[in-house]
Order: sequence, then C-alpha cells, then structure tokens
Amino acid sequence: MYDFTGKIAVITGGAGGIGEAAAAGFARTGAKVYIMDWSREALDAAVGRLSSLGDVTPIQVDVTDRAALDAAFAKIAEAGGTDILVTSAAIVKTGRILDFDPETWTKILDVNLTGTFHCCQIAGRQMKAKGKGRIITVSSVNGQIANTGRGAYSCTKGGVDMLTRLLANELGDKGITANAVAPVPVDTPMVLQVHSPKDRAIWEDQIPAKRYAKPEEVASAIQFLASDEAAYINGHILNVDGGFMASGVILREE
Repeated sequence: MYDFTGKIAVITGGAGGIGEAAAAGFARTGAKVYIMDWSREALDAAVGRLSSLGDVTPIQVDVTDRAALDAAFAKIAEAGGTDILVTSAAIVKTGRILDFDPETWTKILDVNLTGTFHCCQIAGRQMKAKGKGRIITVSSVNGQIANTGRGAYSCTKGGVDMLTRLLANELGDKGITANAVAPVPVDTPMVLQVHSPKDRAIWEDQIPAKRYAKPEEVASAIQFLASDEAAYINGHILNVDGGFMASGVILREE
C-alpha cells in the first residue's frame, strides 16, 4: 500500500465515480483529500461515504468558473498547497457528429477540457512553488480512437491527452509529473446514463476482458502515477482498458 501521509490531494468530480474512488484511495493512505464537485447534495453524500476512511473536505465549485476555482485553490494553498491533482470532472452526451447540438458541444468542452486546463494551471502553480507535484488527468480511450457517437466527448479527451503532454514537457524540470489514465467505459452513474444494454453488449464484445472497468481499478492506476515509485513516468497516457486498445477483431472461443 502507498503512503501519502502529509500530502494534499485535490480531486475534481470527487463526489462520485472515478473521482470518489480516487478520493477513497488517497484518504485510506494518509492524504488530506479535497473533493470538488458542483453539486452540494452529491458532495454531502460522498463525504458521508468517505469520512470514515480519512481526512476528506468537500468544496462546492464548478470547474468552468475560473474565479470560483481561484478562490477554492487559495484555501488549499493556505492549508499547504496542492501535492496531487486528479481531474475527473466530466460530462458526456452521445450523438452523431452531423446532428450534434452546438450548445451541448460548447458545454462539454467547457467542462471536460477547459475545466481541466483551469485546475491544472492553478494547481500546477502551487506545485511549482513547492518544487514537486503530481498531475493525473482522467482521459479515455475515446480520446485516442474514433468511436461512433462519442461527439464532443472524444474531442475533449483527445485535448486532455495533449494538455497532459504539454504539462509534462513544461513542468518536468520543476519536479512535477503529468500523466493521464485512459479507461474504457467504467461502471459509474455517468456511463450508465448514456449506455443502453445494446451499447454495453457492443463494448463488452470488443474488450478482451469482456467487461467494463471498475472505478477502483482506475483509482489504483491513479495512485501509482501519484506515487514516488512513478517519479520517472511523465507525459504518459496509461490505458486502463482490459486490453481494448491492444486488440483488433476478437474471435472468441465457443
């Protein structure tokens, strides 16, 4: 088990799914954890589930609101500054690209890509002042290949991958690493909202492991990338995908 005692970990989208699983992992291993989310109700529920595991503080903030983020991270700076940032805040809507609503497109980019940029920039400045830090963005295999109907979501995740590499390039000599985890669909409420049983069957048929990822499996990869053991891994997109990106046509044995 890793030891993050004395570290401050900030998790966006921390009130559910991958974010909450990551928060649980860091809380169990000694970090002081701040979970950010736009919903007060979701934050309160998450704190109820996480408080027995360790030191978890909720911050209600929308990642598209730069001024609010500046204020939120200022409070974290007063507590010692960000050591670990995990950007899991995201929204998704599926649809064919020629039919995709432009307003929805803009909203998804604002949350998934620009929101990630805001948090990485602010937290990165705190890490630079400390001379060390770990940035782990939550991407997706959809950012690497064109899956039908993924619309703006795929484009934002491709952008997150490049943002991660830029951060690695520019901050690597400051004691800071930036890496991404890129899962296949994960069993989270967000995915369940957009995946029909037919969608799930198609995905599972194309994943060698023949199942969706679990939030805890993605969180384990995040913890590794945040650890001292991963100090020389920088600018990497770590697929947590059950073999999906390594595969072509799958012919299963009867």
